[in-house]
Amino acid sequence: MNCVICKQRNTEPGFTSITLEREGMLLIVKMVPAEICSNCGESYVNSDVTRELLKLANTALRAGVQVEICSFKAA
Repeated sequence: MNCVICKQRNTEPGFTSITLEREGMLLIVKMVPAEICSNCGESYVNSDVTRELLKLANTALRAGVQVEICSFKAA
């Protein structure tokens, strides 16, 4: 996939960290599989990974989490 930000390079498989904020909660998820641009570093996650990230965020929010750092684990 060609990077839509810099339009200079293709992306390559790798890992990134994602930060999600909602209703006073901060969730940082590390080691998220993504496509990473080798030029500018922009990361892209697919719809399955996005779905899992949203599940994590909803679970943390319901549990009353204010700040959490975790590693990504696909269901």
